[in-house]
Amino acid sequence: MARHAEKLPWKDLASAFELKETNSCQREARDLHIRVQPDTKETLTEFLNAFMQNVTADAIAERQKYPEKYDVPNANEVIIKDDVAERITPTVRRWHPKGNWLYDSDIESTRIPHRGNLCPHENESEQCFCVLSLKERKMAAFQREWAYNDCYRFEEVNGEAFHNLEVVKSLLLHGEMEPILRSCAYDRNSLAEWWEQRQCYCMSGNLGWDMMYKNALRMYMMLNLLYCFPETWDKEGEPIDDYRNVKSYQLAIRSSTKSRDLSEVTTYPHRDFFGIEEDQFNSYPKPFDFTRWKSYMKKDEYSIRLYKEMMASCDEPPRGSECDSGNGDDLESIPNSERYYNLEYYPYGLMSYEEFLNFEKPVGYQPHSTDIPHVRRMLCQKGLPVELADQVMETADYTPTRSLYIDGKPFHPGNRAELDRYLEDCWQVIIRCIMIGNELGSKMPSENVFVRTFKECLRELFRCDCEGTYELFNNFDEETTGVNR
Repeated sequence: MARHAEKLPWKDLASAFELKETNSCQREARDLHIRVQPDTKETLTEFLNAFMQNVTADAIAERQKYPEKYDVPNANEVIIKDDVAERITPTVRRWHPKGNWLYDSDIESTRIPHRGNLCPHENESEQCFCVLSLKERKMAAFQREWAYNDCYRFEEVNGEAFHNLEVVKSLLLHGEMEPILRSCAYDRNSLAEWWEQRQCYCMSGNLGWDMMYKNALRMYMMLNLLYCFPETWDKEGEPIDDYRNVKSYQLAIRSSTKSRDLSEVTTYPHRDFFGIEEDQFNSYPKPFDFTRWKSYMKKDEYSIRLYKEMMASCDEPPRGSECDSGNGDDLESIPNSERYYNLEYYPYGLMSYEEFLNFEKPVGYQPHSTDIPHVRRMLCQKGLPVELADQVMETADYTPTRSLYIDGKPFHPGNRAELDRYLEDCWQVIIRCIMIGNELGSKMPSENVFVRTFKECLRELFRCDCEGTYELFNNFDEETTGVNR
């Protein structure tokens, strides 16, 4: 049974799609294709309304667990309490800026004994490189405001405010909502501005907390919808994995787990569930096996033009340099010519799931928590003491990187309990986002921002080149409500 099937009409939604082995409108990819029929708009609208009614009701019920109204905390008050800080620090450690090796420096201020994961630096004038500093737990950190910045000045103008946003995302992920709700009492709270944000207007908007909502919604919708097509995961009572080759499924996983320039925390629950490595999928993808997938590439005319200009400027090129190689017209003669190609079309649904996982870079085995004691036991059987075996595993960073017991197969019967937990976690993230939106009220970018995002996710997952489908996904609720939300 699909998740929350008693409240959400999943079967009705599934009836608006058909599973097609090939889709001419999607480069012959295997996918769920929207049925453009007279009742399709009504079906989509009814599901959207049911979804929004139920998540809103659950968000209201969740909000009632907290005081009805908060006074604005003093700027110096620590609003992330010790127990909460302990719980979120492992998550903060994952996204905390790497490469700052001063964490382990022999500086006097870093030699203060730590209390578990808690920062001991009560004096802000002290040099502190703790993952979650005491300074970042105070209300003052939540009062940092977003401000417009020009290109290349994001960190200079908004770096500290963005750091607090990542803390907020970590709190949201763990369900630690009280510090967020308390900070919303501040009348100049910038969370509404951070809903959908980017480094500058030249770049895509992937820094905001809307990505928490989008990623959870995308995977919640995709998995529940596919469950309504049992022919993709069951054959005469035996589990099969055909759903993993469906275009929209591969797209959903990549979109929810791909590495981005600055913000990674929104991907963590989805990477952990599917066993996706950091940088396994990239915002600017190129195939690892260029020769095999070259037919899906197109020449980057801008880079080629720059290359030719460089060639023309080389009077006497240094031997062995790029100017000394190739004739400037034959692209294939240029060293590393694959740099001058970009993907014209990501081949979702045109490759197996294993090919999909290894498309951008080869990946190895992703350990499950049950693998850890097994590997430790093997090392000890080779004669290593337990302490040394643990040190070897720590050095190799051999830690659990997936929660699915049967690797990469969420619909396998052996993964049912973990799938249910993951879908419930996605639902909880969705209702927490709506709870924050309700708390901010009129400060949010628009009244129907969550509805609009739902429609965007639907369009992203199932878009195709068929005439009228773009308008259908954009405006399906317009006739029923009289307004395009």
